[in-house]
Amino acid sequence: MSFKRTLLAAAFTTLALNAGMAIAKVSADEAARLKGELTPFGAERAGNADGSIPEWTGGLTTPPAGYVKGGHQVDPFADEKPLYTVTAQNYKEYENLLSDGQKALFEKQPTFKLNVYPTHRTAPIPNWIAENTHTNALNAELTPDGNGVTNAYGGIPFPIPQNGQEAIWNHTLRWYGEGKDATYESATIYANGSRAVTAGHLIETYPYYYKDGDISSFNGNIIQLLLQYSLPTRRKGEVTLVRDPVNASKEPRQAWQYIPGQRRVRRAPTIAFDTPDPGSNGLTTYDQAFMFNGSPERFDWELIGKKEMLVPYNAYKFLAAHSKGTPMEDIAQANHTNTDLERWEKHRVWIVEATLREDSRHIYGKRRFYLDEDSWFALMTDMYDGRGELWRFGHSHPVALYADGNIIARALTNYDLQSGDYAMQEYDTIPYVPQATKDDNFYTPQNVRQMARR
Repeated sequence: MSFKRTLLAAAFTTLALNAGMAIAKVSADEAARLKGELTPFGAERAGNADGSIPEWTGGLTTPPAGYVKGGHQVDPFADEKPLYTVTAQNYKEYENLLSDGQKALFEKQPTFKLNVYPTHRTAPIPNWIAENTHTNALNAELTPDGNGVTNAYGGIPFPIPQNGQEAIWNHTLRWYGEGKDATYESATIYANGSRAVTAGHLIETYPYYYKDGDISSFNGNIIQLLLQYSLPTRRKGEVTLVRDPVNASKEPRQAWQYIPGQRRVRRAPTIAFDTPDPGSNGLTTYDQAFMFNGSPERFDWELIGKKEMLVPYNAYKFLAAHSKGTPMEDIAQANHTNTDLERWEKHRVWIVEATLREDSRHIYGKRRFYLDEDSWFALMTDMYDGRGELWRFGHSHPVALYADGNIIARALTNYDLQSGDYAMQEYDTIPYVPQATKDDNFYTPQNVRQMARR
């Protein structure tokens, strides 16, 4: 689908929604495109005209030589060199491939750069996920208010999106495995050179994507997570528990906290939306995790279209740097992350714009998300304040887990373009484990109480 066609489709959708039409499921003929010209997730299977974006041929599913299961991901592109480098001196030559946030970061931090490598469309799609996605295309629907999804399971709900709400739900319900077990460190680096570190152990499970489940056994949760902090010292032993439903119209997010000094497990309804996230020392909001998460209810969503852009991709080198001996201070450097370790590629992305509703409150007046067409991951986001001024820019560090058939994004990085501070969150300090317990009883306040007594 061309960018022009996409823009026309988005314009039609906007008119239809304004007229009160309900658009969701697609026809059998339209869904058949997912087995032909489109990938199972709705991306253009073909490459672009000049060959700089190749054809999608199934993603990266074979581990490279040297990979040991349970170890860090081996970089399959370690021998590649950058095609070119975008800097503060030449970025205007590439500005049609850059977001407003990227351009502002070049202006704010002159040492920032993008090393641009050959594009590899590595996002894998297991057959069972592809089949579920095809079924979802025929059956999935938004709730009337757009704050939930029904009749979907185990795949992208709207692989041929008709509006911005469907597109952002594709990100929220992206395929990233059945769960994870991660021990990580996060760093907030201030413009004055000081830094603050948080660390913890995070266990998550994704019931929506249980391979041995189906829509009849689905418990209704997108994600169930339990986080226990180990740093800073004042927060050691603190536990956060979250259960996030796929239908926020029917049931809102459930969250609890255990704070050692209080020795009580308390409901925590503020772990949502624009509440400052202590994991970044308040530099991000809770709904910035994964670039965006939670109910979309506070924004109006518009599907702008699709565009070729320079985005972070295949970040094997960056994510394995610490395990290979690079100190964290040399990964999360002053002013910005170590750009010699980062990898940027040209990919097609869906652009989705969120504008704060007049009847809602949020610190961001507008947000623009750049969603990978192959995986539906939000790779980048531009964030604007209530005055319409560009405020923050965020990006992820995605890699394909070739031994497990999915893609993940770690070390999410958010820059404050006004203050010069930035935060890099969830950088794994030991190898990422793409599995976690599926026991629903583990993700309960009762279990948190038991943990507190140990």
